[in-house]
Amino acid sequence: MNVLKSSSIIALVTLITLSGCQYADTRLENPLKKEQSKVMQKLFNIETDRQFYITFPDHKNQVALTEFVGTNDSQDSKPYVRGVLADNKNYSASLDYSNITALNSSKDKNIVKFIAPYTLTNSNAVSDETLSTLDNPNLPSNSLYLGFFELDSNTNNITQYDQQLLGKYSTLTAISYDGQDTVTVTISQYPTETDQNKNIRSSFHDLTFKVGDEMTLIENVIVE
Repeated sequence: MNVLKSSSIIALVTLITLSGCQYADTRLENPLKKEQSKVMQKLFNIETDRQFYITFPDHKNQVALTEFVGTNDSQDSKPYVRGVLADNKNYSASLDYSNITALNSSKDKNIVKFIAPYTLTNSNAVSDETLSTLDNPNLPSNSLYLGFFELDSNTNNITQYDQQLLGKYSTLTAISYDGQDTVTVTISQYPTETDQNKNIRSSFHDLTFKVGDEMTLIENVIVE
């Protein structure tokens, strides 16, 4: 089964709707009610004040995705939803929501499992080493990850259970899902950030993951 790319968002919304995901609060409106999340509304058709968080590799810091942005250059032309780390603005996460892919592995009708690629960026990688609050202050300027998430339709919470580093200075080419438990991701990878910026020839890799309670890399093949 091929990845649904942008239509995978529609698949997620369909799964959520069928499982009765629309969370209704019948209590009187609280005048101090939090602002509804535009990200949750656009990506999952859910009206909630819950946020979509990305967990950093140190497993302590999280960034809320809050801003829709787009890129349009020779290397990449995709829509993203982006957020910055609250206590260190040099760090940001940009999730490629056109490649959100719903999985068929959940036995609970109220739980929707999905994977999504995102890029973690450190805009000041050298001078920030001594200032960072992260356990891994040497996060490269650009690192591509694949995240494993669950959306609970009872609470509207998104929980990130796992993440896999796909490559440094890398861009996503394709995602395919077999409909059961295997996901293959194709990336183009540059040796250095300078090579990426100069559009120097990259290498292409197929990374295959087994997705169950966690993601496990089972194969990494250089295809070109």
